[in-house]
Amino acid sequence: MLVQLDDIVERIKKGKKFLIIGHIKPDGDDISSVGSLTFILRRMGKTAEGCIADHIPWFYGDLDGVSEIKKLEDLRNYDYDTSITVDASELSRIGDGALLLKNGKPDITLDHHKTNVGFGELDFHDSAYAATAVIIYEIAQKLGVEYDLKMANMNLLGIATDTGFFKYSNTDSKVFRYAADLVEKGANIQKISSAVLEHQTLKELKLFSEMLNTLNVDMNGKLAWAYVSYDMLERNNCTDEETGGFVGEIRSIYGVEVAILFIEWPKNQVNISFRSKNYVDVSEIAVYFGGGGHVRASGCSIKEADLKETMDKVINKTKEFMLKNEQLAGLN
Repeated sequence: MLVQLDDIVERIKKGKKFLIIGHIKPDGDDISSVGSLTFILRRMGKTAEGCIADHIPWFYGDLDGVSEIKKLEDLRNYDYDTSITVDASELSRIGDGALLLKNGKPDITLDHHKTNVGFGELDFHDSAYAATAVIIYEIAQKLGVEYDLKMANMNLLGIATDTGFFKYSNTDSKVFRYAADLVEKGANIQKISSAVLEHQTLKELKLFSEMLNTLNVDMNGKLAWAYVSYDMLERNNCTDEETGGFVGEIRSIYGVEVAILFIEWPKNQVNISFRSKNYVDVSEIAVYFGGGGHVRASGCSIKEADLKETMDKVINKTKEFMLKNEQLAGLN
């Protein structure tokens, strides 16, 4: 049931023992939202544990508090009275974390994805928020929680990463106000940006170089795509974790409106990342193929898939969507 943020706050006040669950393939906003809300609840004197039922990319480990997020195995016997999912648009996005839920669904969901389907007892989701971490910040303010250094850094992580370090179109005045407040509370944007943006390894650079050889551009330079095959990952001793920033590099090409990266990982599964700059709603394309996300950043995964066949289908459908979006934007 979709409710207001004040309703969520009142429900949180009633709880005593909480379980916070993030989504699989965790990003900065996911990690931030799990960690921040867990620490906020503990600061209130409540019992709280955060869980991500997937591997957290190694470079986030340099940030204080990330190591306190538990794995599924750590919480199988954990009892609680209130469960909350964060940054997940549907139940499947939390993966095996769903095994920890009572009655098959969470008590509360908090999210900012446009494609959220509403799957909790109480749902708050609003795509006007730049990040779920922004929602967490507002909850903390409504609860009157005083931040310490760890909480400020953890909360700023999500706001910074989901706005592309304050350069994406979702970077509104609220983002700057909240970020400034967190910095005043001690958050270190340099430490966060260094951990997230400056962790490339030699093998990752070699993989990126190989990916560039697969780059294609079409639609008068407005559509660009590339792929990373399973064999390429194996050859460079990499996993899909090393491809995190690749699609953003494709989008950065001058004149490109839509960028797509196809990643075959594991074998015979194709994970697809969509990015756009100005007028194409890539969440529509992702939803068509069973995924979801944001207007400018979305994704999906297709199992038991052939890489080339999947690329052909997705590229053709993307061209259709781009033409439709151009017509709606009055560009042709």
